[in-house]
Amino acid sequence: MNFFRSLILFFLCSFFSFSQENSKKINKEYTIEIIKHKVKKKQTLYTISKLYNVQIDDIIKYNNQIKGFNISRKMELSIPIKKDIISKKEFSKIIIDSLQSDFKELKDFKINLLESTLKHKSIKFVLLSPFNLDNIEIDSIENAKNYLKNLNLSTISLDFYSGSLLALIKIQELGIDVDLKVIDTQNDFNSISKIILSNSFDDYDFILGPLVPRNINQLSKAIINSNTPIISPLSSKAIEINSNVFQSMPSEESQRAVMLEYVKKLVEIDPDPCVMIVYDSESVQVKDQILETYPYAELINTDRINGLIDPELTDSLLVSSKNNIVFLESQNLNTITSVTSLLNSQISKERSISLLTTYRADVYENENISYEHLGNLKFTYPSYYRPVYDEKLDIFNELYLSRFGKIPNKIAIRGYDITLDLVLRVAYKKKLIKSINIGETEYLQNRFNYLPKDGGYINNSIFLIQHNKFNIFEIYNDK
Repeated sequence: MNFFRSLILFFLCSFFSFSQENSKKINKEYTIEIIKHKVKKKQTLYTISKLYNVQIDDIIKYNNQIKGFNISRKMELSIPIKKDIISKKEFSKIIIDSLQSDFKELKDFKINLLESTLKHKSIKFVLLSPFNLDNIEIDSIENAKNYLKNLNLSTISLDFYSGSLLALIKIQELGIDVDLKVIDTQNDFNSISKIILSNSFDDYDFILGPLVPRNINQLSKAIINSNTPIISPLSSKAIEINSNVFQSMPSEESQRAVMLEYVKKLVEIDPDPCVMIVYDSESVQVKDQILETYPYAELINTDRINGLIDPELTDSLLVSSKNNIVFLESQNLNTITSVTSLLNSQISKERSISLLTTYRADVYENENISYEHLGNLKFTYPSYYRPVYDEKLDIFNELYLSRFGKIPNKIAIRGYDITLDLVLRVAYKKKLIKSINIGETEYLQNRFNYLPKDGGYINNSIFLIQHNKFNIFEIYNDK
């Protein structure tokens, strides 16, 4: 019980980016609740209005410091959230019912999710995650708040767990009882060894986690003779795939393969574009794979120029008479910011430039990389999740915001999606391994389609994503 009390404290501390003021009653139908939002780099009034689903005019109305449409980084804005006057219990039920209705209408399982189809209505699983409780001063909210301001294993674990909690609410609405045990691995070899020795995992339907690849390997080796599935939830890096291991995030290798197949289709549409490949020593093999499709491509090795590309060089290589395609095959932040900024400056009415990469690592989420530049370059890449916002996600965001005081990030959404998927698979097929033949399932931002690999299973559902101005959308991928 102390563990969950601690988690509740952490969730309260996670409100550091948002604070709520007293609701101001407007009429009998709804209230306005004010949420404080600190502007981050690259955010505009448009993106913030979409984030909270409010009108730009309403944001301006509640913020006298805004001059025209200009806002600046770290500016604190009052966001007016319109909410119906209903009890929290009723509100939650409405949201859950809506999500449940959406789920039944989707082709998630290609089956009818009536209770009579559920073969296993009592499910038991364990979540192993590096919350690192020992590193956080539980008795000091201020110190805990400061610790949770930065991205680390604790914040990742809490975000993932919060998404899982919302999935359990929906699962209970479907008439499924879930017994969840949460264990803090502390990302420590000795701690995990003690966990393995003091717990019998044979009675669980599945083990969700650990989050860190080396910890997954440690656990899978220790219980290699167990039939209990181990699910790696958050890493695309290579792990040891034993017979009971499920890698839920498509590997970097499989994401590149999907993108390279897409590139081959581009040749059919435009057989003679101007192509440039920007690469480094870490991506020589990828460069060679792209050359199989575009053997005449111009090559720029950033290792030889310290990651800084001469504008005159790219200007001389890019043309106005053809489509220009640039492959950016580097995970170096300085190279990415330099190349995207440079290419954006060289777009004109006469010269279009498209930017592609065969693997988009998390480095692209750095605030120094301009989303505006990526949008102008029609940046295209493979992804394990779909960063597209729709009505279904808006419903989830409202529920999450009401419970945790902030908008969910992709880790929280993934925690929701993967927990819901695993429990429903077991509920329908009794054993997770028997659910493989269900095929592809889809939720808020994630898809799951497990295929056998090296004795275990790996998710092979990959999105092709493209930026276009300020919009992000999925490219249809005909498999």
